[in-house]
Amino acid sequence: MSDLVDIAIPANAQAAAEALGLKVSRNVVSGVRIRQIEREEALIAIEFLRDWGFVARIVESTPHGEGPMSPLKRAA
Repeated sequence: MSDLVDIAIPANAQAAAEALGLKVSRNVVSGVRIRQIEREEALIAIEFLRDWGFVARIVESTPHGEGPMSPLKRAA
């Protein structure tokens, strides 16, 4: 199985990420992210975004429902 990661980007980089063909999600808690992308593709996307003047970083992806505010974490 491939190594899947998320990319955290600022809100003003959303259009640039979408121009690269990436699906961007917005969330009040986690911000703007490109979710579940292969690490090698993420590194390429980050280089393009940085060349265009945007800050971007890889964050380890968490499976759906296991984020810091999920009911599964709060019940523990």
